[in-house]
Amino acid sequence: MDYVWRQDLETGNATIDNQHKRLIAVVNSLYEAYRSGKGREEVERTMEFLVGYTVKHFADEEALQRKYDYPDYHLHRQFHIDFKGTAQELSAELYRDGPTDDFIRKVYVTIGEWLVNHIKGEDFKMATYVQSKAQPD
Repeated sequence: MDYVWRQDLETGNATIDNQHKRLIAVVNSLYEAYRSGKGREEVERTMEFLVGYTVKHFADEEALQRKYDYPDYHLHRQFHIDFKGTAQELSAELYRDGPTDDFIRKVYVTIGEWLVNHIKGEDFKMATYVQSKAQPD
């Protein structure tokens, strides 16, 4: 049930790709912490890292977009803002209700699938644009 980093997820930007790999690994770690019964504290700690690392990753992506005047910057940023809100809601649910089966499934699907779909859609478009602008004429 783990998410697997595949070559078809590579955007061509090493920094962004490495961050994506880390995010996928943390989603898997969250599921593994729960599945192996490591307890609420470990699940909460992993979720906190996931939310914090997502914020850092989005900031790095947005800085790259601003650097190259990415025309869809505001739309892409809105996707990030919406996702951060979802992640915060999931964190609040975890602290309120604990790491229930339903919560873990929700995180795994909501965050994992969103991440993969966002990479394949919005991030690929952004990376293609940035690569075209970063290459000398």
